[in-house]
Amino acid sequence: MRSRYGLLIAVVVSTAALALIGSLAGYYLAGRSESPSIRAATDRSPGTATDRSPETGAGRSPETPAERGPARGGGAVPQTPANTPRQTYRIDRPVYQQSTSTLTLTTAETADGTVRLTFRYRNDSPLPWPLACPTREKDLTSSALIMADGRTVHPTDTWCAAERPGESITVAPGESIDTWGVFPVSPASAEPFSVRWYSFPVLTDVQLR
Repeated sequence: MRSRYGLLIAVVVSTAALALIGSLAGYYLAGRSESPSIRAATDRSPGTATDRSPETGAGRSPETPAERGPARGGGAVPQTPANTPRQTYRIDRPVYQQSTSTLTLTTAETADGTVRLTFRYRNDSPLPWPLACPTREKDLTSSALIMADGRTVHPTDTWCAAERPGESITVAPGESIDTWGVFPVSPASAEPFSVRWYSFPVLTDVQLR
């Protein structure tokens, strides 16, 4: 009887010891397998401050030079002086392209503190491309250059305002129309700026070089 009782006690003690060891082992493995994944998820989180670009803020685009602050050192953005010889720059940057209709900024011409931008509407569709010119007053506020220091410069004259104010025009199939805008500013060579031409997408990082 005593030997059976002693044997029973030994079995109970052994079982308890095994359960304790198994519990500790399970906790250790869970801790080792869980910690690295938690750290990795934290490091890859897109919402962490270290992942954000220093130039990105609410409602701002990091790709628009016009929305950046003034040039370093607080100085004015350099411009071509007035009374300088006329100079033409080839740009050839697409502003709008959908199916067979395209709008391209083709050239920029600087002279006497102004810049004249030429835009080409091209219609490769079998159908006419209808366009409309605003009234002169509205037209001169419908487009703008956005300089690197944040200034918005509206044109003093445009093709629509000078030639067809308040009228509708059509680009015939297979043909092109060149229009222009004159702005009272002359960016220095390689000084980036943005172009907002009517309701078309803003063309960023334009440089005269």
